Amino acid sequence: MFVIRLRGTRLFGIALGALLAGAAPAARAQDSTTCHCRSTPVRPEPEFVRRSSGGVAFIQSRPLGAFGANIGFGYGAEGTYLFRLDRRGILSLRGDVGIADYGNESKQVPLSSTIGGRVQVRVSTNNYLVPMSIGPQLTWPTGGVRPYVNAGIGGQAFYTESHVDGVNDSNDFGRTTNQSDFTSSWSAGGGVYVPLSERHVKVLLDLGVQYYAGGQASYLRPGSIVDLPDSQIAIVPLHSETHLLLARVGVKIGL
Repeated sequence: MFVIRLRGTRLFGIALGALLAGAAPAARAQDSTTCHCRSTPVRPEPEFVRRSSGGVAFIQSRPLGAFGANIGFGYGAEGTYLFRLDRRGILSLRGDVGIADYGNESKQVPLSSTIGGRVQVRVSTNNYLVPMSIGPQLTWPTGGVRPYVNAGIGGQAFYTESHVDGVNDSNDFGRTTNQSDFTSSWSAGGGVYVPLSERHVKVLLDLGVQYYAGGQASYLRPGSIVDLPDSQIAIVPLHSETHLLLARVGVKIGL
């Protein structure tokens, strides 16, 4: 009877040891799943950023009326900023600034009378138009084609600049503003957005046109600067109202 009890105690001890040995890895595995790491909260984007979008575009300026009789088409670039005033983006505040070159000329001359004709440079003159406006925009925010209309107030800057660079290279080493002027204007326009990508960042094709009703301004065109003897020049400015159409092809990036 004593032998049976002793054997039963040994068997019980062996079973208990095996149970504890199996429980230890399970306990370690359970402890390994417990992480005391500090989680870093993801900060949401500021409301200003989430409501903002922008765009860049190639532009063509088409002067109208007397302005169109004096100068030709201009070509350049424009930047646009939009701030959504509602969650869907139906009403936004829009700002535009562009620059277009509407005429240029160049000629090759000696660097100086002292050096003579051994060192030649190129004198180039460019005429620039800078339209700018700010105002509201209404947009249909969904669909494959999203029309918009806008209006604004702003102005138009005109300036003519001459610079000198080498004949055999493009190193610019001299620049002068020959004439400049500014006039106020109001604008109205419209166009369409066509979605190109709506994944992480929305990209839309922007096709539009804008009418600028500009006031009286003085500006130059190719031939308005006449070279005189003794390194003097005569400037013959043109003066008129500055109405124009601005055609735009670009992309809008953001909501």
